[in-house]
Amino acid sequence: MKAACLISQISLPENVHEPMNGLDQRRYDPLARCAVASFKKFHPDVDMIYVDDNVFVDYFEKYFDRYDLINHVGIVRFMLASEIMKKEGYDKIMILGCDTITCSRLDEFMDDNQSPVIATLNYPVVEETESWKAEVFRFDDLGQTHFDVLNLNADVVCFNSLDALDKVIELSLEHFSHYGEQGGLNELALTDKSFKVRVPEFPYYQSQVVYNARSKGVVGTNMIVKGKLAKHGPRDGEPAPTTRFYVKDDKLFTEDNKQIRVWHYVEGLGGRPDSEFNEILEDFSTNWFNKEVKNFFIERCDCSSFFA
Repeated sequence: MKAACLISQISLPENVHEPMNGLDQRRYDPLARCAVASFKKFHPDVDMIYVDDNVFVDYFEKYFDRYDLINHVGIVRFMLASEIMKKEGYDKIMILGCDTITCSRLDEFMDDNQSPVIATLNYPVVEETESWKAEVFRFDDLGQTHFDVLNLNADVVCFNSLDALDKVIELSLEHFSHYGEQGGLNELALTDKSFKVRVPEFPYYQSQVVYNARSKGVVGTNMIVKGKLAKHGPRDGEPAPTTRFYVKDDKLFTEDNKQIRVWHYVEGLGGRPDSEFNEILEDFSTNWFNKEVKNFFIERCDCSSFFA
């Protein structure tokens, strides 16, 4: 099996030469270094493809045959993954956001070569467009009732099928919304269903692992500030769930005892002005995690450049 992981940190304006919205993607450098290093640490057998503004034009000229650029970084990231997967003959391609930290080998991705798409959960909220709507499921289990929302996040995803990846791109363009490629991924899973989308974390209450937003223990952005809960009404100021992560047997766990495969900040960083962006990064590295977890990120995930 020939496998790759794509992490992109690109501005991708229509003319390819000036930062989109005037925001220089180099500000992601501290996070991106950690995203790349941590994935490589646990997956030395997988090709790492890291594309930033310094090399994007080269990748565009080498790989882009079937798609035209649009001014949307997320959809173009999926286009790039598709073009590379096709030309390089990859059987499997994983796509990770540059604000992720890989915390273990991604067994649910690496060991499944059959599912066309392996996706991961977004916050447990119902989002929708005219083309799809996140679905609420009820589970009755051992006398208890659990509810969960099937809503996918596109920053941690794996494709074993080029056709399925192209279908997500097609849906993202055909029914374009502010959700971008995440909209296309959810539409494929919830409405279109032309390819099977496996979600190893779902339902979350049964899962032993977590790959994405659910590990945060909150239901949206700006709900953890200075390591404390915010936008929680009377609970504002309580320690955030991230401060109670723990390490056992060289593995990272949430407070509800789920192993964190990938940590994803999921704070909508892309559109924030530089001053706010830099303040949030300082908050991440200083206040969100206890010392044991920071040491885990440094020693096990090769993220000393961010947490030291």
